[in-house]
Amino acid sequence: MLQKHKSLAENLDEKAFLMIKDAIFKATGLKCEYYRDNYLRRRISSRMRTLGIDSYWRYLRYLRSHSDEYSLLLRDLTINYTKFFRDPDVFIFFKDVILPSILSSKNTIRVLSAGCASGEEPYTIGMMIYEALGSKISDFYISIHGVDIDEDCIKKATTGLYDEKELSNIPSYLIKKYFDFVGGGLFKVKNMIRRFIHFERADIISGLKYRSFDVIFCRNVLIYFDKRGQAQLFNNFYNSLTVDGYLILGKTEVIPEEAQGMFRCISPEARVYQKVWPLR
Repeated sequence: MLQKHKSLAENLDEKAFLMIKDAIFKATGLKCEYYRDNYLRRRISSRMRTLGIDSYWRYLRYLRSHSDEYSLLLRDLTINYTKFFRDPDVFIFFKDVILPSILSSKNTIRVLSAGCASGEEPYTIGMMIYEALGSKISDFYISIHGVDIDEDCIKKATTGLYDEKELSNIPSYLIKKYFDFVGGGLFKVKNMIRRFIHFERADIISGLKYRSFDVIFCRNVLIYFDKRGQAQLFNNFYNSLTVDGYLILGKTEVIPEEAQGMFRCISPEARVYQKVWPLR
């Protein structure tokens, strides 16, 4: 009898968990079914402990009566750890190898930073492009698109404002060149970089409405998705890249088996892949 009651409680608990995932999607657009369940449970449980709530059902009721909780939960679900020039060798490879390859045959480049958090990666990309092209940059059309599901992150990224600690990974000569000190301990990315960077709130798993990217950066994001979600992501990226476009992953990430035929490895060290076209 005790086992029967336990099984019933577990079923009810699972039902509440599924309803929470559905509520999150309806309120934020985040498709939780593609995320790892154990990861979702940990982040939801963290919010429940903060609020002193001891069951999924009570948390579901709380969500329904406190709409501001969705943004707080979303912030916990999307771990936004980022910094300028994270893994510098990746950006050196981008500047010295990928950029010359792309710009040898055309004067345009379109880059996507998928899961851009508070903007450090797109601005780093912008600085690298400027360093590569220098005074010739006006001869090229450059577009860098940063997307993230966290609205607060997108707002911060759009301002281009960062404090001294956030700039600690940038060489001092690049800070002088690409940032203005605006007071209050804050530095602002100069317009020479900001003018070709656009930020937008979007869920990368739902599909990208823009196409023909030459390069997609999606670094340290795969860990949050299950196999089905990862397969969907790589399908989205494949369809959003140009015929010979590049995909750059995080240093510990690899192409899942289901998507290996879509991309070939260009640099194992920098985790750079190139789209295979046509598919065999």
